[in-house]
Amino acid sequence: MILSIDTYLKPLTIGLFIFTLVSCGDTPEPEPTEGGASISFVHPEDGSTIEGNSVILRLDAYGIEIVPAGTMQSGTGHHHFAVDADLPPVGAPIPTVEGTYIHLGLAQTEYELTGLASGEHVVIAVVGDGAHIPVEPWVVDTVRFVVP
Repeated sequence: MILSIDTYLKPLTIGLFIFTLVSCGDTPEPEPTEGGASISFVHPEDGSTIEGNSVILRLDAYGIEIVPAGTMQSGTGHHHFAVDADLPPVGAPIPTVEGTYIHLGLAQTEYELTGLASGEHVVIAVVGDGAHIPVEPWVVDTVRFVVP
């Protein structure tokens, strides 16, 4: 897996001096959005090669509570995956298309994606509110992997 130096170095500006903090560990914590929320793929690693035709997608959430679909409470939402597809436009609900747009409506944080064809795949995770509309500001992460 190839990660950019920006993944590990976080500049911190104080006055006229710039300090750089180096993060240790395998998975750097994602940067929160303006609202303080973020999600991160724990598995698979970005750029990995997946053996077989299925993969477990696993997410961590920071600054937002993952709850069942239908919960219309500020600071909450549930996960959705767009598999080899784009996200909907701002303000539009995330569609339901079997195998392409996947809703984790029971507050799950992992999902087994099956039936993958050989080739490159991109999965975008996005948190939607109780009505399946992406929360504002958007809380998303993307992972790319290859099935040989």
